[in-house]
Amino acid sequence: MKEHLARCAEQLRRAVRYLANSSCAPREKLRGVYDTEFGSIWHDDFPDGSLKDDYLTIISSIVKTDEPKAAVNIAAMSDEQARTVILQICSLSQATAYALGRQSNSER
Repeated sequence: MKEHLARCAEQLRRAVRYLANSSCAPREKLRGVYDTEFGSIWHDDFPDGSLKDDYLTIISSIVKTDEPKAAVNIAAMSDEQARTVILQICSLSQATAYALGRQSNSER
């Protein structure tokens, strides 16, 4: 499981870097990060608990059962909604890095 979490942490780190360096509107940032780094993360990459729950909350904002295409759902968001999802991604990145660090320290 540690290798999955390490992969998630790296992808989330790259996603946050993309979000920070992008100068476009929030919805375009969100679409770009979903199409690149964030969209390749899978819920089973996270251990059960708050990290997986946070990931599922984010993904449910982007991919909906009545419209599975992320691009359509992101386009329908307001900039404020997109900013909220972006902040959730940044928070998940930080929490994942922290959890990975805790795992590494506990193995010593």
